[in-house]
Amino acid sequence: MSNRMPIEKSPRRRGPSILLLAAAIVALLYGGVAVWLALTGDDKDGKPVVALNIAPDPALEKQAAQTPPPADLRKGETAPEKSTPENSTDDTDAEDTPGATPLPADAANPDMLTPAELSLLEAAQKLNGANNAGDEGSSGDIRIVGAESVSGGPASTPAPVGPLAPVAPLRPVPDPALIEKTNKGPLPIIGKDGRKPYQVYARPLPANISNGPRIALVVSGLGISESATRHAIEVLPPEVTLSFAPYGDDLQGWITRAREAGHEVLLELPMEPFGYPQNDPGPYTLLTSLSASENVSRLQWLLSRFTGYVGVMNYQGARFVTDQTALSPILSALKSRGLMYVDNGATSRSLVPTLAPQVNLPFTTGSSNVDLIRSNDMIAEAFASLEKSAKANDPAIGIASGFPITVDAIADWAKTLGPKGITLVPVSATLDIK
Repeated sequence: MSNRMPIEKSPRRRGPSILLLAAAIVALLYGGVAVWLALTGDDKDGKPVVALNIAPDPALEKQAAQTPPPADLRKGETAPEKSTPENSTDDTDAEDTPGATPLPADAANPDMLTPAELSLLEAAQKLNGANNAGDEGSSGDIRIVGAESVSGGPASTPAPVGPLAPVAPLRPVPDPALIEKTNKGPLPIIGKDGRKPYQVYARPLPANISNGPRIALVVSGLGISESATRHAIEVLPPEVTLSFAPYGDDLQGWITRAREAGHEVLLELPMEPFGYPQNDPGPYTLLTSLSASENVSRLQWLLSRFTGYVGVMNYQGARFVTDQTALSPILSALKSRGLMYVDNGATSRSLVPTLAPQVNLPFTTGSSNVDLIRSNDMIAEAFASLEKSAKANDPAIGIASGFPITVDAIADWAKTLGPKGITLVPVSATLDIK
């Protein structure tokens, strides 16, 4: 028999499970939050407190609808394209077309212009772009001075101008007596008989021309785009002067075609803008940092690109034309070769009107830019400004680019001038000769 007492087992303590307890606590927490939200919540919870309907930006919509061609017009340029403000402005006045209005998608027939040509054409507004955005008294590349020069009040109705006598195609160029053969190419000279290129190559005025208000138009940037150049030659009235860049292909061929259509022509001279070299007009640009002999050598290269022009027009140049030391030798060289000078009005500070008379260089100055903003409404306003300016200060000189939208607008507008008593004349007929 065992002496061990039997050990009595004590009963186990029973209670709620730990998992059940945790679940109960979580349920209580969620339930409390639900009750709190029901008592304090707002029916707008989870929704915006203010709903705004924001209209799309018209500028962005317009930009999306337009053909975006920001490449530089100047074929063969080594300088990179500037950001566009046109461009163009200077220093803070870059003179390219920073800011030039992009070519509208419907400005040209897509069958006429390739994407590459549209891209090249965009930079042609450097001639019309904001050349002098920071220049006092200047509004971009060309000063608009027509409208503000006209006093208010009713204008008398001018007598209609009758059809001008037709002028035969201009004589073939070059005139051998007006050419100097050099290692750079043919250069214009004054003939031994005293004849000068600006006289010989000019479009003559008809015998029955009116003595009333006159307007001259220069269409610039030609010779780069084949289709745009051809369109300008074929569509524009022969009284319109055509200005060619020095960098295109077959320039002499274009000059021949232009003169056969009755147009006198100009050569564009690239000149230093503010902001150079970031804003670079192209190879052989005339610069204030170069010596007079170096600039004259560059001038000779530019003048040798083709023959048969009456003179030159500055391309950009807001800085160069305000520097007497740099500008004077160029004006003297142009005078010695029997040429005329068209100041495109890029800056109100240009010294051309002061220095040209000192060397007896025939010159004239642009009154306004026709397509600073390329839209039909703005171009129409520019035409109206030219008409007012012509009636107040004859003649008025408009500077335009060779975009199809501008060319077509000029062709249509020119038909309305006769009934208004205004005569369209070539720019050579507006010379200021002292």
